[in-house]
Amino acid sequence: MKKCLWGLIFLACALSWVRSQSRYCGDEKCPTFYKQVGSNCVYVSTKTKLNWQEARETCHSIDGELLTLPDANSLREITLYLQVLGISEEHFWIGAYDIGHEGTWRWIKDNSDVSMGTPFWVFSGAHEPTGKEKQNCGAIDKNFGGHMNDRECHLDLYFICEYVGK
Repeated sequence: MKKCLWGLIFLACALSWVRSQSRYCGDEKCPTFYKQVGSNCVYVSTKTKLNWQEARETCHSIDGELLTLPDANSLREITLYLQVLGISEEHFWIGAYDIGHEGTWRWIKDNSDVSMGTPFWVFSGAHEPTGKEKQNCGAIDKNFGGHMNDRECHLDLYFICEYVGK
């Protein structure tokens, strides 16, 4: 009797955990290649590293754009998703940039302003972005717990696309 009771308790706990993770299990609303993460359909590249522009072109080829993180909750959701996938120890291009307007960071998807400071950007003695003219493309940085960092656009990194449609 005790074994059955403990078995049922374990099963109930396991089922509860699986349900809590369901936001990372995909969704019929997301097209091929994409998985539901928070309110976005995202594709996470883990096989091919590309520079920022090539990553953007690859996103376009699957009706996407490099990922926009409009609020802290979006950053948290994607960081948790990368941890669930077991790939949080990588750098990933996202759609933040300041090419052509140094110091004014924008999202490539809609040209809106990127939130600056905590909790988005890394603080490592000074708030990122600190790369000035050399680092004009945004990435989720593995070295800083999934916060954003500015990187040199020519570097080859994994990348994250969000579905934007045709």
